[in-house]
Order: sequence, then C-alpha cells, then structure tokens
Amino acid sequence: MQESTGGFDAGRLDPGDLDALLGRVPGYERFLTVDELYEAARRVAERCPGIATYTELGTSTDGQPIPMLTIGDGPQHVMLVACPHPNEPVGAMLVRFLMDELVENRPLREGRTWSLLPCVDPDAVRLNEGWFHGPFTLRNYARHFYRPRSEEQVEWTFPVTYKTFRFDRPMPETRALMAAIERGRPNVLYSLHNAGFGGVFYYLSRDLKGAYEDLHRVPAERNLPLSLGEPEMPWAVAYHPAVYAVPRSTDAYDYYERFGSGDPADHITGGASSFEYAERISAPVSLVTEVPYFQSPKIADTTRVARSRRDVILAGVDRAREVLQVLDRLLEQTRPVMTAETRFLRAVSSFTEMGLKTLESQTRWASEAEGMDQPATVAQEVDAVHVGLFYRVLVASMLRRAFEHQQGVIRASVQGPSGTASPGSTGSVAEFSAKEASALIRRADEELEGHLDRWIAELEAHLPYTVIPIRDLVQVQYGALLAVMRAL
Repeated sequence: MQESTGGFDAGRLDPGDLDALLGRVPGYERFLTVDELYEAARRVAERCPGIATYTELGTSTDGQPIPMLTIGDGPQHVMLVACPHPNEPVGAMLVRFLMDELVENRPLREGRTWSLLPCVDPDAVRLNEGWFHGPFTLRNYARHFYRPRSEEQVEWTFPVTYKTFRFDRPMPETRALMAAIERGRPNVLYSLHNAGFGGVFYYLSRDLKGAYEDLHRVPAERNLPLSLGEPEMPWAVAYHPAVYAVPRSTDAYDYYERFGSGDPADHITGGASSFEYAERISAPVSLVTEVPYFQSPKIADTTRVARSRRDVILAGVDRAREVLQVLDRLLEQTRPVMTAETRFLRAVSSFTEMGLKTLESQTRWASEAEGMDQPATVAQEVDAVHVGLFYRVLVASMLRRAFEHQQGVIRASVQGPSGTASPGSTGSVAEFSAKEASALIRRADEELEGHLDRWIAELEAHLPYTVIPIRDLVQVQYGALLAVMRAL
C-alpha cells in the first residue's frame, strides 16, 4: 500500500496509537437491524455531502436495495463488507462505527477511500433479527438462527472454473458485490465474518508477520481466547497460531480429490469466495476476523488429553452422523407434506445432505493425514466434538422454523379470508388431509424439540460459556484491520 498523505500513517502506528483508536468504539447493547443500518448510512451521506456518498449497488433477491457508503477519495482503497453471512452481524456494528469515525477522524480518512457496505444480504439478515436484541443465550440464538445453503450465500457464490468444478450462478447480492469490487479495485478487502461459539482466529491472503503480535494481543487484552483447536476447515493452512491462509474453493476441491470419493466437484456446493474474485480484479490483501458470541476457556486449552487427535476427530464424526441422521429421517418423514419450499427447508436439506456426504472424507482424512497419532489437546477435543455439535444444533433449529412455517401454510389452507373455516371445508377431504399433514409435522417437531433440548443441555454441561460484549468483538475486528494496515 502507498503511504498515507495525512497525519495518520498506518505504516507507523505504535500500540499506543492503535489502542487509542480502539478506545473510541462505543458500547453496544444490541445488534442493529437492516433498516437501522441503512438509515444510518443515508444520514451520514446527507450530513456530510463533501465527504460521504451513498449509492445503491443493486437489489437483493427479494428486491431490497443494497447500499454502499463511500467516505474519502484517496488513492488507497479499503473495502469493508458486512453480513456476507446473515447470521454474522458483528461486522455491521464495525461498519456503523466507522461511518461516524471516518467523518470525524480526518487523519484516518485522508489518503484513502473507504467503501462501507453495511449489509450485503438484507433478505437473509432480517430472518436473524429475532435474536439481535437478546437475550444472548445458546437457546435463543439457535431459536432465531438462519443461515442459507451455500448456493444462496453471498460469500460463496462467485463464478469459478477449476478442473471439473464450475459455478456460474451468482446471486443478485453477489453481483452487487462484484460490481463494487470491479468499480473500486480495493487494496484491502475486509469481508466481515464472525463465528458463533469458539475462539478468535483470522484468515489472511498473505503471510503478514508484522501483524501477528497485535492479532494475538488485542483479543488477549479483552480476555478472548484464541481458537487453538482444529481449524474450521481440514484443508486450512496455518501461517501462525490462529492465523490461516484465506480458504478457497479450489483448496476444498483438492482436499476432496485426495480424501473423498468420486468427482470432487460433487462435494462442493456454491462457488468461489469474494477473495478469489477480488484476486482477479485488484489482488488486494484480504482479511477475515472470526470472533464468537460465546466463549469457553476450553477453546484455548492446549493441555493434552488421553486420546489421539485421530480419535477425537472420529468421535466428532460419529456425533455428527448421529445428528445428521436424525435430521435426514425427519426430513424424509415430513417431505410429502412440506409443500412450502422455504429458505429454512432448503438450507436444512442441503446442509444435511452435504454433511452426510462429507463424513467419509473426514474419516479418511483422520485416518491418513500426518500428525493424527499425536495426543489431542482439550481445545482439539472440544472443537471436534462439542463445537461441531453446536453448529449442527443450529441447522436442526432451522428445521423447527421450517415446520412452523408449514403449519402456518396448512392453517391458512383451511381458513377463509376472515380467519374462519372456509365454506364447505368442515369434514372435507381437503381439511382431513390438512389435519393429517399438521399431525405429522407436529409429531416430527415434538421429536426434534426433544433432541434439541438434550443436545443443548449437553453443550451447556460440557461447555460452560460466557457472552462476549459486542464492543469487545468490534474492537477485535477493528484492531485486526489496523494491524494489517500497519504490517503493510
């Protein structure tokens, strides 16, 4: 990156400067809704027309606008993209903070153009807003959770062609982000993700040794543990503890080519990432900071346990199989009466199918990869068994939302416009069929609720957790950006 022309020089920040900047992040008690984020962006542009510009990049699948706020006009271009996954709003709070901070902090603004996308997937984020105001518990988070299948995720629907793998169906939201990248040609691309449960870890598109001290120090000073267990993806390449090379769809293909069976492309849903696409346009430094809502001291415990790394991974595979088989069976039982193809149902069906398909490759990886005979750590055991269960509980909770939606469709089918039974419906074949369908879904939902109660109780017993203040999460994401800018 070029040196700043302003008084603030990211290349010469010392820890005191970085900490002073982090101290400007306010306390947040809740996450903002899509409407609140968009309104804030419009207000900044109206208030500061010589500094900030509000533009709409396109519209979402459901026709909602996708805005971008551009602040400054310097030669260095920094782009932040919030909510590329709709269940991950921490980055939206960082963007909201920077809307005001960049207007007020001239040295940080000068020499740079900042492109802020407050929410790139508004349709799906709205389906998560039920937990944005709390209470922040595992149960409430799972109850209102939504994450789309890979084919409907903004982050993983960029075009790609690699060996037998081809994807060329970018979503409207993805096309809007493609246009922003093509127009802005960023030097730094910050796709703002976060985890649900675990520790802090990072992805970088290059090995930036000068950033690692701060990437570890900033979360440590806020009592946030690093994620030192198994990586999120078995093909991850570590630059440094809790710092990995950005994941690419081509890396997944190579992994399945080695450890899977059949065509590796059959194991991949969706397409390439925003990082892969931006590499073709402007080759920016790409950064991801994964911060969780919930944490446990076990996440960073490197004490050795009495099982090998292979054994704990295989235990996690067995646990995954148990949950996925329950979901697969309930999906099969209710399929004849699930007439509403909701986002929830598509997501659960896809995650269950692909999850079952990957169990074979995970088993083979655990059996054949190097380093599997060494004793596992507490952190690796927790990642493989308990954190893996947590994320599958979230998928199971989406099936409950699909059941609830279908019950509403069934009720509407036997009700007239006024909310009473429609003429001739009583005793009719249509109403009898609706009752049958409703009873079938109710039985499946009751069974699923029992499983969810048991699984969440197990998580609460094995993973005593605390809720991380939103301000701390925003500071860690902001600190990572400043550390990377300094390292460059």
